Amino acid sequence: MKAVFNISRGTARDTLVLREVDRPVPGPGEVLIQMRASGVNPSDVKLRSGAQGPMIADQVLVHNDGAGVIEAVGEGVGPARIGQRVWTYNVNRSADGLGQGRLGTAAEYAIAPAHLAVELPEPAGFEAGACLGVPAMTAHRALMCAGPVAGKTVLVTGGAGAVGHAAIQIAKAKGARVIATVSSETKAEMAREAGAHEVLNYKSAPLLDQLLALVGNGGIQHVVDVDIAAHMPLYPQILCLNGSVGAYASASNLTPALPFYPLAFRNIHVQPVFVYSMSDQAKAEAIADINALLAAGQLVPRIDRRFALAEIAAAHEAVEAGTLLGNAVLAF
Repeated sequence: MKAVFNISRGTARDTLVLREVDRPVPGPGEVLIQMRASGVNPSDVKLRSGAQGPMIADQVLVHNDGAGVIEAVGEGVGPARIGQRVWTYNVNRSADGLGQGRLGTAAEYAIAPAHLAVELPEPAGFEAGACLGVPAMTAHRALMCAGPVAGKTVLVTGGAGAVGHAAIQIAKAKGARVIATVSSETKAEMAREAGAHEVLNYKSAPLLDQLLALVGNGGIQHVVDVDIAAHMPLYPQILCLNGSVGAYASASNLTPALPFYPLAFRNIHVQPVFVYSMSDQAKAEAIADINALLAAGQLVPRIDRRFALAEIAAAHEAVEAGTLLGNAVLAF
């Protein structure tokens, strides 16, 4: 079978290789999946580049997310799972989620711990299934970390990104009024199609001015934030008393300053989100909601580009470029 390995840290073309290897055999508590798609996420790219730690072995399979059909099971896994359509998450991570693991989904056949292979409901396809583990689970946690959002006004920054797009759909399905921010009219249309009630282009006018004109001071109950450093100064003005933030990235500044007292005076709760180390309860809640929304057609990941296994370097480069309007997947 063909599989993609990371052999060192560095650029995609220098460190990713496609190799022919023996089909693996599932061990106790594991399943063997005939993969149909593998998701390519920014965290996969950062790990390969060296931004998230050194190599743990001479070669390691890549990618956490994927989807396919269970072909065989190991000891302790019920045989009824054979033939089940599944999506995976956290496959390429250590048990605590903080480091790299030895398994991966960028292969024609992949091994995964049985509990990391979740039944993929109809009508969702395999490519959609490969876009759930990181983007949709991150979106769910960033949205729901402070409790139910029904009846609340939720701000989703970066509403055209993979996580933001999922957050809009989940928030709308959960009964929230959704405001999304974007940087172009093309992205605005994507956010509207996902279900955003209002969309603000932060390049057309200062975002704070637009938000205050739309909802007034303290008119937002929760923020799903793609760049906490960029928006932290806005929180004391836009969030209500006891408002909340689920922030999953801080690209503009990796060490953002915290305006402690302005936040404290309004009892604003700020929750950083790292999908790989979420609690088991948070994971279970995300999986249950994601599958229910998939089955209802209320969560439909947007796929921008599809690549073959042999195009793995190009796939990583496309994600690194930051120009995709949606997810990147390897389809095979």
